[in-house]
Amino acid sequence: MEFLKSIGPFVLAVIAVIINGVPQLLYAQTRGFALKPAGFAYLIGAVGNALTGSVTPISGQAETITVASVKKNLRNNVSSILLAALLMVVLGLCGGVSKIADFAGPAVISGMMSGVGLILAGVTWDMFGQEKRTTIVSVVAAIATYAVCIVTKSANSVVWTIFVSVVVSTADFLFLQKRRVDLSTAVEEGRENMESSTEWRFWKKAYWADFKLIKPTFNVAVLLGALSLVMLNIGANISFGGITASIAGTTQNFDHLSIINSLADVPSALFGGPPIEAIISGTAGAPWPVLCGIVFMLVCGILVLTGLVSRLGKYLPAQSISGFLLVIGFALTFAPNLQAVTASENSIAGYMALGVTAWSKNPFLGMVVGVLVRFFGQYVGLV
Repeated sequence: MEFLKSIGPFVLAVIAVIINGVPQLLYAQTRGFALKPAGFAYLIGAVGNALTGSVTPISGQAETITVASVKKNLRNNVSSILLAALLMVVLGLCGGVSKIADFAGPAVISGMMSGVGLILAGVTWDMFGQEKRTTIVSVVAAIATYAVCIVTKSANSVVWTIFVSVVVSTADFLFLQKRRVDLSTAVEEGRENMESSTEWRFWKKAYWADFKLIKPTFNVAVLLGALSLVMLNIGANISFGGITASIAGTTQNFDHLSIINSLADVPSALFGGPPIEAIISGTAGAPWPVLCGIVFMLVCGILVLTGLVSRLGKYLPAQSISGFLLVIGFALTFAPNLQAVTASENSIAGYMALGVTAWSKNPFLGMVVGVLVRFFGQYVGLV
């Protein structure tokens, strides 16, 4: 009887997190990434969590997708993802993720994450320029939903904010405006679209034509991009992994999480796919949270590999996610991390990390400046 009572919440949690992940995957497509290769990342994530017992699943993460695609050169972007994955695997194996976070200090980590929140919130403004009405509807719905969740003290405020803002803005787009997305113009200007079909039959040649191997390159832009992703992943794995684990009433091994999402990024990036990273997941609040996260990743991986997520593209405008990007970026990332910086003993270093990260759109530079100010600022009167 207890088993039957648990099945409902288990299934709903899987469905809710899939719904939340689809717009972020489609957002990755607008940034020039291919979607089908990301299916491999989900499957690797499922295997990794099964082997380690990690409670935090991986999926499309708007912050990482944004940072990974600041530049419009796809080859440089995927090369940065691959290099970052290699560095993160080495760090994870050596236990270095926790050590780097401890070395930088909570103020600098929080400042960097706060700056990333501003970068993410800024994407909403870009989307407003692309599609004003859909963006406005999404933002209003997201803010209203989040406010209601705060007042009612809902434990699933993130899930509801994403779900309602996407559904309301999409319904307005499809039924009131009676429009469909022109997939030929969905990709942002200046970005190459890696994927050309929604063929799902893997035994057909057309299916594998979507998997175009990208030869990695190395240059200063790739190195800076990789270091930026490394710094972001360290902060995100610690914050998102910690939050997800706390929801499940357990702890998260951050080094294991870093190894899993880094290995998962390799096959995705090699074929032009986006980075798939740790998320704050509703599966943690479901019965059997580890298993729930694994099932989510297995199902999502199949949906991505079969092209079903891509087929939703013409029915789901990319700007439908602008509302929850604003809420996640400002209310859930910028504000709480800014508060942590203000309350810290090294607040000046945190503020500098915030400012440089937001200005340069490079979390690595923000982290470096923050660390330098923390250790040497006293000699120039900054601290």
